[in-house]
Amino acid sequence: MSFNAKSLFSLRNWLIYAEVLAVIGFIMLASFYTRRGSAESEPPPLSEVGNFIVQADTRFAEQDLVDAALYYWQALQALDAVEKEQVISVGGVSQTAGAISLHANLRISEIYSQSNWSKDARARLEHAARIQPDHADVRLLRGRLLSEDALDDALLAQATEEFLAVIESDPNNAEAHYRLGVLYHGNRQLEEAAVHYIKAIESDPEFRDVASEKSPIGILARLQLSRTYAKMLQNYQFLDREFTDEDLAEVTRLESVSILLLEQALEQRPEMDEVVADLVRLLFARASALEREDIETRGYGDALQVYKRISELDPQEVRAWERMAEIYASFLGDKTMALEMYQKVYEIEPHPTVLANVKSLEEDIAAESESEE
Repeated sequence: MSFNAKSLFSLRNWLIYAEVLAVIGFIMLASFYTRRGSAESEPPPLSEVGNFIVQADTRFAEQDLVDAALYYWQALQALDAVEKEQVISVGGVSQTAGAISLHANLRISEIYSQSNWSKDARARLEHAARIQPDHADVRLLRGRLLSEDALDDALLAQATEEFLAVIESDPNNAEAHYRLGVLYHGNRQLEEAAVHYIKAIESDPEFRDVASEKSPIGILARLQLSRTYAKMLQNYQFLDREFTDEDLAEVTRLESVSILLLEQALEQRPEMDEVVADLVRLLFARASALEREDIETRGYGDALQVYKRISELDPQEVRAWERMAEIYASFLGDKTMALEMYQKVYEIEPHPTVLANVKSLEEDIAAESESEE
């Protein structure tokens, strides 16, 4: 009993000592940062501006936003009392202090925007606008920030004006065309949206990365253009009249182009799940249409190829394997391939009905093999 009391006493003493040490450590750390803050109250030297911007741009490209913002802020502090016309070297390239300040303010605003600090992003953007109000990047970022409030028609109209102004000064600005397409698409102006998505695709042939987006504009525009065409296809379902030959031709064109756009996007970004999901959905619709054709021309072989493509895109898509099994068994008379497909279905979803199909086909194949002997 005395041993336990002594142990408890020792533990309490140890905790008291640890707490005292922690408080002392905290005070020393706070004192250190206080002295450090006082030492850094003077603005950084102008000679470091070029290095700050290079470091900031490198980290911004790597999406290390915290460190990037820190370096941009240091550059702005160093430029605080400098004339806009003064020339400074950044990475071996001479730039005016005004141009550097514009760049840093825009990047900080972009960083705030990506961090969902919209109010701070707008405030910092206004600093950039005071330097060069009609700069394309200023108007592009302002349009983006305005368009974030999708429920306010007045702000959306202003965003549209900003993007149109960017395009007027730079007709091949891929991001402005893309974002304008998004606005038109959201307003159900599908034809106008398609025009700008196409222009965005044409303006980004090299699939350049955009810091604010998960993929290049050329990829995103293909995805959204495919969805725009899919919306147009839906509109044909509600036509209050018989389809004309022109209608059928347009439906076929829209479907084919939609699939092609997604295949192109997937070639560049095979990891984009939403592209895969959209493509699988369109391919299922195409395969189903092929199977519904007139009995004389029913394209089971063509549908089979479409289902194979779906299984390549998503090996766990059991519906594709099921349809391939049914086509082989019921329409192409290939029991060996049907068995292989059903075995794959059972591997994904071990259902008793599927197992019965597997056993039945195994017996049929075995019986046919015996009769041949």
